[in-house]
Amino acid sequence: MSDDQIKELTQEVAGLRDLFLRRLADDKTTKQLVQSVNASLTRRDAIDQYKVFAPMVKELLLAVDRLKSNDPSADLNQSVADELVTVLSRYGVEQIDTDGIVDPKVHEIVGLDPLTDGVQPDTIVKVVRTGYLLSGSVLRPAQVIVARNK
Repeated sequence: MSDDQIKELTQEVAGLRDLFLRRLADDKTTKQLVQSVNASLTRRDAIDQYKVFAPMVKELLLAVDRLKSNDPSADLNQSVADELVTVLSRYGVEQIDTDGIVDPKVHEIVGLDPLTDGVQPDTIVKVVRTGYLLSGSVLRPAQVIVARNK
């Protein structure tokens, strides 16, 4: 190999080494940027969740305080239950409708009553436990008793 070829190869290797080091530095910078953006998004998500849930939690705690500060009575319990449902409704929680025919997507049949005249089969005749939706998704199905031939 001639001196010119060696010099040319040395320059080429030096150029490749320089390119390699720049790419490593770029990769390190990109990785740091991605980590920084992820950390920022995580902080922003936490703040957004706090903004959404903090007022609701405060209102729920006020209702709990009302229960603790008074002698429990049926009227007080119903009043607090109504307050809680109102608070939840402000955040998109809806009670599942229990009038009419049972819908297996939102109702859970927990009992059967004999079918009587004028009542269609699978008509809800009693609500055992109220069910709730959030943005159209079932949080908890309504537990119901329906009219049906046994």
